[in-house]
Amino acid sequence: MKKSEQVNELHEKAMEIAERGFLAEKKGQIDQAKQFSSQAYEYECEAAMLLLNDYEIEPTRSVLFKSAACLALDFENYREAERMIALGLLGNPPPEILEELRELFISMMKVQTENISISLNQATPSRFSLAKRANVKYVITPPMNFAKSLSSQS
Repeated sequence: MKKSEQVNELHEKAMEIAERGFLAEKKGQIDQAKQFSSQAYEYECEAAMLLLNDYEIEPTRSVLFKSAACLALDFENYREAERMIALGLLGNPPPEILEELRELFISMMKVQTENISISLNQATPSRFSLAKRANVKYVITPPMNFAKSLSSQS
């Protein structure tokens, strides 16, 4: 089987499963929808990875990576989505796909930031008191010669 046939077959499987996920979500079956998205992601990721180093096959290559990233986001696997976006950006995507990949990354970062903020705001009293008793402090300090290393790089 030729590589293009493999890519098409994997992509078609991914889209069929993703459609089932969409329908499950419409019915309010969120867990099942996430499972379908995860399965669809596996196929779409495999299809995209077949074209990983085929930079001349654009926009197909970058579209597959963008699609895989969207599926990863559907089941809240932000790390895989980020990886798929990065691999899509590595190629030579046309300007409109390049912009879509960038927008997808930005929106993913906003969602992650909101999720972190929500989970920090919803800390249970027991967690908070444990952290308080342990005197947990989060301080970010640069290395000793951080400013000097920045000025030497200029």
